[in-house]
Order: sequence, then structure tokens, then C-alpha cells
Amino acid sequence: MWSAARGRLLEAGPDKTLWDSENEYRFGGLLMRLVGTFMRGALRKQSRQHMLDFKAFAEHGKDVREGKG
Repeated sequence: MWSAARGRLLEAGPDKTLWDSENEYRFGGLLMRLVGTFMRGALRKQSRQHMLDFKAFAEHGKDVREGKG
């Protein structure tokens, strides 16, 4: 499996920032491509959680290593 993540922070107005994130995954071999097809939702969910964790850190200083809850 190969993956790349590209992110940009863009000014969206006074006191507002837009985070543009692009993630790309490539799977080698037939079996991995098949697994990747079924894992698409899980990969999107994980990327979204990463973005929410960063938002919590940027806006509230929350350290996600402290655990959920």
C-alpha cells in the first residue's frame, strides 16, 4: 500500500482558516486492491477523525493523546 497526504491552510476571512486536505491511496496486487475497495469508508472515516483532532488542537489546545472522553 502507498499513501500520500497533501494539506493546505487557506485564509477564508478574518479569524477563519480553511484546511484543504487531499489523501491518495494506492494498493498493489489484486488482493490489496480488493481490500482497498471495501475499506474506502474506513479510510475516509479515519481521515475525517484526523481532521477533527487537528481542529480540536488548533481551536482549543486539546491534546488528542490524552484519550477520548
